[in-house]
Amino acid sequence: MDKMTNSKTRRKHIRFSHSLLDQIEASMGSENSQNFSAWVVDACRLKVREVQKNLKKD
Repeated sequence: MDKMTNSKTRRKHIRFSHSLLDQIEASMGSENSQNFSAWVVDACRLKVREVQKNLKKD
């Protein structure tokens, strides 16, 4: 197994615009959250659920 993978997770490198990062950090501050990765994973889960829900409607 390489450095970027373990049995349950895998790394992906993405770029964010400065303005989006500022918005994320502000949101994290209002939620009193300090875990950026957890925040992004949660946002991605919400998006996946939304897409899957819309696919089931069609």
